[in-house]
Order: sequence, then structure tokens, then C-alpha cells
Amino acid sequence: MCIAFKEDTGLTDHHLNLILSQYNQIKELPLHRTLVEQSKVVLERQDNRALYEVFDQGFKELGPLYPLVLIYCLYPAIIALYNRLGISDAVRQATLSDTELWVKAYEIQHPGLTGLDRYGWICRGLCAKVLRLGRLEFEQDPFRFPYSIYYDRHLFRYRTFAQDSLVCTDGGYIGDSSGSGSVSGSWSTTHSIIEDFLVAHEVDQSLGRISRTPVEVPLSDLTPICTQDTLVLFVHIPEGEPLTPSLVDASFSLAQARYNPTLFVCDSWLLDPELSLVLPPESNICHFMQRFRKFPVSFTTPQIYERVFGFGATQADIEAWGCTTSLQKKVQAHIIGGGIFRTMGGYIPTPIGT
Repeated sequence: MCIAFKEDTGLTDHHLNLILSQYNQIKELPLHRTLVEQSKVVLERQDNRALYEVFDQGFKELGPLYPLVLIYCLYPAIIALYNRLGISDAVRQATLSDTELWVKAYEIQHPGLTGLDRYGWICRGLCAKVLRLGRLEFEQDPFRFPYSIYYDRHLFRYRTFAQDSLVCTDGGYIGDSSGSGSVSGSWSTTHSIIEDFLVAHEVDQSLGRISRTPVEVPLSDLTPICTQDTLVLFVHIPEGEPLTPSLVDASFSLAQARYNPTLFVCDSWLLDPELSLVLPPESNICHFMQRFRKFPVSFTTPQIYERVFGFGATQADIEAWGCTTSLQKKVQAHIIGGGIFRTMGGYIPTPIGT
């Protein structure tokens, strides 16, 4: 079991020795036994939210290494779940390998210590709610964003409209992402059906911002595609290989075959059109970003700060950062020059390319 556990999670002999050491110390504790039994029950029904609660209790009461101990104890049940769902060994191993990434992230943030604090994300993989198919990861979930997506049969294109009462910045983005309170020039969206027309604020799907002036569109021209409750396929981008077009195409093809979704949906720093101002158009990131029709999402700190520089990085940190990569240097220079990066949402209708 130990060899298979290491292969699936990507952990080292050192990690395994630490896990086994703590396991031997706590295996007779009633709390540990209770957490394991609770985990098996919620794992069987793929309830990743309930599994998170169990992991959270173990993390708080038994320390940061304990989530890895719990994964080790659940490993036979995880294999059984994946087998029952007909998921291949290769997909299971690729999915569970995220454990290694987040353990490394913990070790960078806590030098000299091993642990796992991003167990909320890991629980989705343990429950097979998120699967890695090639370069990308995929998860079925309701759309949840405050937009309605239609296909306009008159204009032969997809269109996105904001729902009612979204507070937007002067530039057409949602809310105040600076955390400073009210926004100068802010305004609110409206969304209504008047007679046979939809009256709403349309999203510029290239720039990912909401138009301040509502439009009127005949309902007879519009075919509904997606609202907040529509089940879609979310795309997640793990660290690792470059996002080459061929690898991304292969992942989308695998996901299309497995899930047959209506839409692929993503919210990420990698969808921000601002990236086109600092990266060449032929770059992998720009190719990936341009696949998506975009819409603004609410965020507190731009995701690019933590993903390109480090967790907890602020704008002040970045402006003084000792950059070591070309991407860090370009992003830093753009921010110092007044550029603004945002976490951005986007979707791809299926079949791909429509």
C-alpha cells in the first residue's frame, strides 16, 4: 500500500516516514478513529464539503501533518471509490498528485515543516468530484456567476447579460476589488423583461467588462444557454507543464468525451485580458486566455499576485520584489506603470469552437 500511496500522491519517502510516525502515535486515539470512520462514510457518498469538515477538525486538533495521515488511512477507500466510478488508475493518480503540489507549497510557506492546509481543494479530488484529465482538471458544478448566457439566433453569436443589482466600477467590473470601501463612479445593473424584450447590461466578452448602458434584445432572437443554476464543467489549471495548445486541446477532448458539458467555465488570473499587454500573442498563456468568452468576477486580491509571486503577496510586495522570472519582471513593471490585473471569468461553449 505504501508504494501505491506514494505513486498516487507524489509524496517522498521522507513524507511517508513522517506520516507513519504520526499515525503510530495517534492510531489508538478515539478522535482519530472517529475521524477516519466519518471520512469513510462521507467519501462513499462523494460529499467533499462534509469531508472538508472532518479534515478541518483533524487539522485544528491534531496538527498540520494530520490531513496527510488521514489521506493515508483513507487510501484503500479512495481506490475503491474510483474503481466503483469506473475511473482509470491513470486518472486517479493524476488527480491525487495534486497532494504533492500543496505539500510543497506548505513547506515553502513553513520552512522545516511538512503539512497540508489546502485540504478543502484536496477533498474534491479524494471524492472524485474533481478529475485531472491530461493537463487540466475538471469539475461539474452549477454555474453560480450572476449572468445569463444566450445564443442570439439573429446575430449568430453567444451573448452574456448581467443579472440585476450588480454594483459595478466605472470601468464595468464587479464591486470594489481594492477593499477600500465605496467606489467612485459606481453604478448598478438592471435586468428585466419588458413586453417581448430583454433589457439588460451586456458583457463585452473580449474585455470582460459590463456595459454601463443597457440594451434591448427581442426575446424571440435568444435561446437560453446558461443561468446561475445550470450545471457546467469548471476548468481548473494545476501547476506543472506549460499550457501548450496541443496539451490543452487534448484535455478538453477528454473532458468532452467524459462529461459532454454545455459549457466549459473557468475563473482565473490566466483569463485576464490585461495579460495581452505584457505577454506576446503567441505565448501559451495568451492562447489559453483567448479561448474563453470573458465576464468579470468579484475578487479581493488579484489571483496573479499569489500564483506568480507567492501566497500573501500584496501590491506593495510586488513593486519591491526581487524578480527571478521573466513573467515576474513583466508583471511587476506593468503594475509599477499603473497597470491593473484582475481575476477573470470566462466560458467556452461546446462543441469546442462554436
